[in-house]
Amino acid sequence: MAAVRSHWPVEYNLHWVLDIGFREDGSQIRKNHEPKNMAAFRQMSINVLNQDSTEKFGIQNKRIKKISVK
Repeated sequence: MAAVRSHWPVEYNLHWVLDIGFREDGSQIRKNHEPKNMAAFRQMSINVLNQDSTEKFGIQNKRIKKISVK
């Protein structure tokens, strides 16, 4: 039981990031391989955004941050 309970915070945090940061629940992608492709893309995006330590923003703010080009 302890192993199952210790896994829930991991699941909850990942789904919260997907729901809040990527608005996954509102997605209307439902045909063919598109849902699996988008899930993989979102997971890769989360990994890249988590590795970015230049700013202390949340995932959602990192996604929408504009980069100024000189």
